Amino acid sequence: MNLKILPVVQSKCLRLMLLLTLIFGLVLSVDGNSSLAADTSFNQPQVVQPPVTGLVSILSDEVKELPSDLIRWSTYWQMCWEPYPDAKEYELQTVLVEGKSPKLKRQSDRCFRIQAASNENQKSQGLLNRELILLMHKIQLGYRVRAVLDNNRVSEWSEVMAVGATHVAESNGQLSHI
Repeated sequence: MNLKILPVVQSKCLRLMLLLTLIFGLVLSVDGNSSLAADTSFNQPQVVQPPVTGLVSILSDEVKELPSDLIRWSTYWQMCWEPYPDAKEYELQTVLVEGKSPKLKRQSDRCFRIQAASNENQKSQGLLNRELILLMHKIQLGYRVRAVLDNNRVSEWSEVMAVGATHVAESNGQLSHI
């Protein structure tokens, strides 16, 4: 290749890259979306008031007798909440000591249940270490919930409920039970 032609070719390549960059920029700005940030904010739901309320959490135990005078037991923690007007679904977020999980669990039910403690031990020992296991969860793990509405809207998040804790919410001055 002739060395005198090389600067001309480089200049043409540079102009072509500049032209392609301008065209790409124009394509992005069509229909009022002037930047990539606009696309990102479009996907973010609009948050509306009020938050989900009426949170109630309970513990329930299941015990199975085993041979040799043993038992296998589990304690389940369940959190329920009042229906949110026009909610299509609900999202739950895990809240840990380290922070909030970016992963959300979506469901249509107004109750969420997980195993909070379990063990296998001698029947005479009862639910061995149950309170200690629940205490560790209360310190480290919680959940909060929000309603998913139409038109890319969600409610504010509820308060965080600690796994293993029990809570009866008051609504209109009266205790609510599930």
